[in-house]
Amino acid sequence: MTRQSDSVRLLLGCVVTVALAASVRAADMPVHFGLQKQLLVDDHVISEMKNVSRRLGTPVKANAGKPLAFTRVADGGRKVGIDVWPLFASVYYDASRKKFRMWHRVSFNDRSRRQTKKLTDDEIGVGADYHRGYSESSDGVHFTLVSLLKGLTTGGDTNLVVTVDHHETDPAHRYKIAFDCDCQVNGAALAHSSDGIHWTPYNRGKPVTYRAADFTNQVVWDPGRQAYRLFTRTDFGWGGGPLAGRVKITVGKKPLEVRGVRTMINRDVKADPTKWELEHHWVLDGEEKLSSDRPPISELLKDPEYLARVRNQALRRQIYVMTDWLYEGVHFGLMSVLEYPTDISEGRKSDHVTRHERSVENFYIATSRDGIGWDFHWVYAGQPLVRRGPAKAWDKDMVFPTTQLITHKDQHWIYYGGNNERHGAAEKGVWFVRQGGIGLARLRLDGFVALEAGDQVGTVTTKPFRLDGGRLQLNVDARSKGQVRVELLNAAGTPLPGYSGGDAPWHRGVDNLRFEPSWKHQPSLSALKGQVIRLRMHMKQARLYAVHVRP
Repeated sequence: MTRQSDSVRLLLGCVVTVALAASVRAADMPVHFGLQKQLLVDDHVISEMKNVSRRLGTPVKANAGKPLAFTRVADGGRKVGIDVWPLFASVYYDASRKKFRMWHRVSFNDRSRRQTKKLTDDEIGVGADYHRGYSESSDGVHFTLVSLLKGLTTGGDTNLVVTVDHHETDPAHRYKIAFDCDCQVNGAALAHSSDGIHWTPYNRGKPVTYRAADFTNQVVWDPGRQAYRLFTRTDFGWGGGPLAGRVKITVGKKPLEVRGVRTMINRDVKADPTKWELEHHWVLDGEEKLSSDRPPISELLKDPEYLARVRNQALRRQIYVMTDWLYEGVHFGLMSVLEYPTDISEGRKSDHVTRHERSVENFYIATSRDGIGWDFHWVYAGQPLVRRGPAKAWDKDMVFPTTQLITHKDQHWIYYGGNNERHGAAEKGVWFVRQGGIGLARLRLDGFVALEAGDQVGTVTTKPFRLDGGRLQLNVDARSKGQVRVELLNAAGTPLPGYSGGDAPWHRGVDNLRFEPSWKHQPSLSALKGQVIRLRMHMKQARLYAVHVRP
């Protein structure tokens, strides 16, 4: 008995030793810095942190928190306000023309915004007279409708995601759009354009994949995969497609939608717009970090315990829409998450005063390094990027991301849609009269996630990397009583003379997007160029957002 216990202890000790060794090796493996800015949203370049925590950025709502103005020019040059629906908007900034450009839905005579008992189940949530429009603005706040989009059909949702494809060499295909076509299956169709207004469908206007439903279908070039990606919806409950019905939930007598996401790749959309290879399906299942090499979800759903977990999550939160915005090597999943779907316990009638907490939509971000394995930490932490407004606000109950963010004037311009009533609960035959629009919030450059230290000194040590430049810049906020200092270490973690200890002074009161630390006798890093080093940042009452090696 004792001998067996000793064997078990020895085996466990070996397992722990191997695990620790693997962990150390992973932390000590060199990473590629190059001359690209390194965001600190995850541990991709970080070996060790002490007395430091991650903090989600807080965008500031612009335009006094009110929705933006959208108008059209009527007869005689008179400007008339138009109703812009808060979901499905793609926004870009054209630096050459100094214009903000937005593709969006325009709603005319929308029955879903009226108090009426004449809506059928098929009309609930669908609305009426939606059109796809294109508007421009000089200040990013006041937009004027330029044109409705031409050459596209709709299956009723009138959804759209427009991509300005900088990878494309053919001017006729410079703009790409994913949209719901007029077809029996609610699928994702694709089209191309030379001006973003006049469109020519791929695949004769038919869907390029199986059912995708009312979702932010997005086609985007991924330089890491050297292929186009299509992000779209997968149905696990009611709906269509190969995984429909795998997660069966009924609310009352109606089947519940269980929404998920899938990503597919196609290396040449023009040659064959239907040749999409499945990468992965996702569904919010309670796991914060989904690895790139996890088993296919079709296999996971065979496990009764996993299936029960998915069912529980489906009643708590679901991915409603999601697009992929690539910035400084990080894939940002821009997500709207439907929280407590079908739960109308806070009231069955429209209430434009109360800020509800059930059947609401929140705007979260997820992060990934490859577009396949995602970190949903902020979703499960319940920390949205752009928060819903207070009671009585136009955006108090639902906030949707646009499909891209704009980086302009050293800030991130985050456009978002909002509504002042809940998602409703069409599954229960209840519809809420809603009013909404599109708003704007601004965020510090690279300010999505900060590494924060308080009164106690915190340290952040990077993994080893080859130094390809001679200067170092930090995006750091150490204003007021804040302090920051940077030491350099060799690959093994030993401090380098001249760049550590007393030679690495504290810098106080710094708040700079591109702060360049210095050392007592070394104004730059040029003497170390080509060597493999580590950085160790010391902070007190400070936030660190990014690290950038420059030429």
